[in-house]
Amino acid sequence: MALSSAQLTVSPRPARIIAPLVFAGLTYAVAQTTIVPVVPQIQAATGADASSVAWVITGFFVSSAALTVLSGRLGDLLGKKPVLIAIFLLFGLGAVVSATGASLEMVIAGRVIMGCAGGVFPLSFAILGQSLSRNQAAFGMGLISSTFGLGGALGLPVGGLIADQLGYQGLFWATAVMTLISLVGIVVFVPGGEQRAAGRVDWAGAILLGVTLGGPLTAISRGEAWGWTAPQTLVLLAAGALSLVLLLVVESRVRDPLIDLALMRRRNMWVANLTAFFITVGQAAAFFLIPQIVQLPVESGVGLGIGVAHAGLFMLPAALATMLAGPVTGRAVARFGVRPPLFIGTVGSVAGLLVIGLGGADPAAILVGAALLGLAGGTAYAVLPVLIAESVPLQNLGAANGVNTIVRHISMAISAQLAAAVLVIGTPQGELYPTSGAFLVDFGGSAALGLVALLLIPLIHVGARAMAPEPVYAEAGR
Repeated sequence: MALSSAQLTVSPRPARIIAPLVFAGLTYAVAQTTIVPVVPQIQAATGADASSVAWVITGFFVSSAALTVLSGRLGDLLGKKPVLIAIFLLFGLGAVVSATGASLEMVIAGRVIMGCAGGVFPLSFAILGQSLSRNQAAFGMGLISSTFGLGGALGLPVGGLIADQLGYQGLFWATAVMTLISLVGIVVFVPGGEQRAAGRVDWAGAILLGVTLGGPLTAISRGEAWGWTAPQTLVLLAAGALSLVLLLVVESRVRDPLIDLALMRRRNMWVANLTAFFITVGQAAAFFLIPQIVQLPVESGVGLGIGVAHAGLFMLPAALATMLAGPVTGRAVARFGVRPPLFIGTVGSVAGLLVIGLGGADPAAILVGAALLGLAGGTAYAVLPVLIAESVPLQNLGAANGVNTIVRHISMAISAQLAAAVLVIGTPQGELYPTSGAFLVDFGGSAALGLVALLLIPLIHVGARAMAPEPVYAEAGR
């Protein structure tokens, strides 16, 4: 149920709230991918093998996924602003640990600590939903959603540039500076003092959720290196499955569950989560496959033969389109509701995947398809937090958005591995490169899942309103 207007205050100056949250989201999103081009440099500096240094990426990814829902729930219970400040303090600490660490273990430890800030997006969405009017919140959510794609696309070229000039340590120090700026903005401008949910932290659920996500995600991330039938891979997958069963039992019985299963069964919630899963599979597959096509040699018959240094430029249309789509979608949602923009975003995703899949190694097809995917992702990801904010009580916004965020994490991990497996299967025996048909299967299969997402959109119930009502102008508490 929605809170009444008497239970909350709405800021008359939304830009003061939106701007620091956008910068915080960009800070985290950039850090997700800036590390990728400097992994070889870290390996050379620490003398580690390729399998060990990969934990610089895997550790961040797993800790982020495992702790996102907990961050959202802590925000619901303790206040979203103080929890947001706490996780960004950890994020900055992690950057400093990685920057000053002389060993691979210290760099990995710092990245794992940085992953604790994965709750920045669900907490930011929840703050906007409770602090701004519906129209203002929708616009702000669109802007923040756009930073996810923009930061991810900018991270590759920016990370390489900074590392070339300052080394990988300079990259982490730059992240620490951005974190400090984010913290100042959050402390000074983001309101607090909201009504908090009653209850206590479900630590048993948090531990089980961590194992449920951490085990399989580690196995999926490292399965290719370890072997899919290796004992450690199978043990992690089994541990995740067992933990999931126990998690469902615990969450159905405890008084204050980490994940409210009744809330997740609401139509709009499962529609939002399934839609996020299907759309993200396509987005992640494309962002994995496009660099493959661009960098494979021309003689392979499926590549453009472009070097790593320039391959990232093919992702710029997606980044720019995402940046434009987010705020425009926020305005569109405020005027037309969630269904039309979500439909447009899903159709755009399907179209972008088909353009690239059918276009093959054609630079124009890749650029156009990437732009369509950027528009689609920026649109869809801007709609989903609004849909959630309109469907759950204000005091549950953090946890609800956290669940949606980890659904996207899971789909990203699964998509990348499935896409890679199709390419391996599609490589003829004795050949070095996959066939064009393998790429077409990847893009076509992802597009088919986008069509499934289209079928879910008419199921959205549009009568709920859980975000702030029209403005009751007053200074929100600090």
